[in-house]
Amino acid sequence: MRLPRATTAWTSPRIGAMMVQRAMTSKERVLAAIAHTQPDRTPITFDAEPEVYAALYEHLGLDTKEALFDRLGVDTWMILPGNFMYTADQDDLIEKTSIWGYRTRVTAYTGGEYDEVCFNPLAGRDTIADINAHDWPAADILDFSHFTAEAASHADRAVIGVFTWGAYFIASLVRGLGDLMLDFAMRRDYADRLIKTIGEICAEALTTMLESHGEGIDIVYMADDYCSQRGPLFSPEDFRRFVVPYLTELVAIAHRYDKAFLLHCCGAVRPLLPMIVDAGVDMLEPIQTRAAGMDPAGLKKDFGPDLCFYGGVDLQETLCRGTTQQVAGEVKSLIDTLGAGGGYILGPGHTYIQIDAPIENILTMYDTAQTYVAGQ
Repeated sequence: MRLPRATTAWTSPRIGAMMVQRAMTSKERVLAAIAHTQPDRTPITFDAEPEVYAALYEHLGLDTKEALFDRLGVDTWMILPGNFMYTADQDDLIEKTSIWGYRTRVTAYTGGEYDEVCFNPLAGRDTIADINAHDWPAADILDFSHFTAEAASHADRAVIGVFTWGAYFIASLVRGLGDLMLDFAMRRDYADRLIKTIGEICAEALTTMLESHGEGIDIVYMADDYCSQRGPLFSPEDFRRFVVPYLTELVAIAHRYDKAFLLHCCGAVRPLLPMIVDAGVDMLEPIQTRAAGMDPAGLKKDFGPDLCFYGGVDLQETLCRGTTQQVAGEVKSLIDTLGAGGGYILGPGHTYIQIDAPIENILTMYDTAQTYVAGQ
């Protein structure tokens, strides 16, 4: 049974029927899609691993992110706070300590590097006293001072403001995923306290971002991965208990400042979508179409009136192993299916394009998205 929505859905006062009479700006195009109005073309977003950025710069003879985004037709611009993961003194270290206390180690793979988690500070520490004793960051460690100027310099695009990750995601890094799942099953008061503690810091950071540095931001973004390829990592009942309260609060804060709320959750998130919708979420990323239950037509049918879908182009097979014809075909199919009547922003189906994606496939994806007219 569906619950009533906990917060009033975001609506844009800046979208009107007059916009369809002329070519839209990137900002207008994205806001129209979020408001479930058909834009002049499907809006486009982009993000990738640093090695992919470097390869595209070299291939295209470009040297700025702005020039790359212009070439690809990208309609969005994301801003991250300073100290988002690490303070500046950690930048050049092989093993880094995050602002939340977990540690990562720079690990090489074919073509690039990742920061792999190597230490969870609350792993094996199973009492409420351990949570209270942890060195939690003050919310003001996140530096939003550059947001207003950066948003103004990219005002032609839809500006996405990031505050921090979701409380569940942070808890999985501080506690360790295995221990956190046992907490959900056996130490539920511990899980309540852990997630509530982190959620309060997240809410304070978001309020600070929007109250003092929110001018020019159109969309609030939060990553909070609950799922595997096959389904949620925990039960819908646990999602309602541990996640819905802070998710609802964060969405309400964003709506209070007239910002749309974009939630990132990889994998097979469909079983949780009724509660995500009821929490007031406006946009869902990344639409991992090969995950269980994530068929685009079914998602559009069941959740299209409530959610703007964001992403969708498959990184597991199509973009990295497919032909340019297959890439173009998938882009067109997604635009026809998810973009009908608005409510879709096309981009990579796992947020960051990986180094195994051939450049010709990446360019085909974006060239097709810029030129394709739905239904043709």
